[in-house]
Amino acid sequence: MTVECPHCGANYPVDEKQFAGESRLKAECKQCHSTFFIIAPPELPQLPAEQTVALAVIEGPARGQVFRLSKARVVVGRSGADIVLYDPEVSRKHCAIEVHGSTATLIDLGTTNGTFVGEKSIQKFQLEHLSKFRIGATTLVFTVTDNRSGDSDSPATLVVRSRR
Repeated sequence: MTVECPHCGANYPVDEKQFAGESRLKAECKQCHSTFFIIAPPELPQLPAEQTVALAVIEGPARGQVFRLSKARVVVGRSGADIVLYDPEVSRKHCAIEVHGSTATLIDLGTTNGTFVGEKSIQKFQLEHLSKFRIGATTLVFTVTDNRSGDSDSPATLVVRSRR
C-alpha cells in the first residue's frame, strides 16, 4: 500500500506485513521529518479454498491467457497491477475485482477508455461465473470452478480457439 504524508504530500510504500496485528503504525516523513500515524487497512476476505477463481482472456493481445486469482481483491491494468495486460488501450490501473464467494464486483478505477459489460460502460458491476467484460481491446471472462469434484467428474476446462 502507498501512504501520503499529511503535511507535505510525499508518498511512501508501506508493506502491510509491518502492521503485524497492530491497528496503526507510527511513521516519520523522510522529506519534511514530520511524525504521523498510518492506519492499518481493513482485512479483506480470503478466497474460498473449495473454489478456483480466474480471469480468462478471450480477445485481445493476451488471448488464451488465464489468470488465477490468489487474493480477494486484484487490480487489472497495463503496469503496476496484480494482473498486467500488455494492451495500449488499458490504463495502468484500469479496474479492480473484489471476489465475494462465487461472485465478484468489477470496479472501474476512473479510466479514460472505460470498462464495458456488453456495450455498456460501467462503474460497478456484479460478475457471476462466465460473465464477460472488456477493458481496452481485451475481453475477459470471470470463471469460478468448484474444486470438490466427484469421482466421475472431470475438471471444467475453458477452451479458447484461435480465429483463422
